Amino acid sequence: MTRVDFYILPDGSNVDRFACAITAKAWASGNKVHVHTQSEETATGFDDLLWIYKDISFVPHEIFNDSSNEDTPVTIGYDNHFPDTSGVMVNLDSGIPDFVSQFERIVEIVGGDASDKQAARQRYRQYKEADYEIHDHKIENLTEHD
Repeated sequence: MTRVDFYILPDGSNVDRFACAITAKAWASGNKVHVHTQSEETATGFDDLLWIYKDISFVPHEIFNDSSNEDTPVTIGYDNHFPDTSGVMVNLDSGIPDFVSQFERIVEIVGGDASDKQAARQRYRQYKEADYEIHDHKIENLTEHD
């Protein structure tokens, strides 16, 4: 059964930087990770951020397309562009993609913005109605390394 983890960030937190941290942590734990975004533009922006996220480490990644290397441990996609071989999906879209059940674990990040919270509540209800295993993690403090 797919597990969904909601990470609730403090007000003013940078969702994308937290997504980089959680992606790096999931990959370092031996998982293949797919980051799902709302658009090609957002995917490109996240790709750029992963390159500069930490200057002392590297997260091997690429934007997913039909010619992507299936051995790439971290992929970034949008629409229905996703690999068949990832175990963890970090969802940066405001909705839930149709293919979500193909992943073992889903990471949902809730920013402090009112619209982010509202969209997250909707996704939470949808996961609950679909009988997913849901866990909440309230993040109290973020360091500059998160």
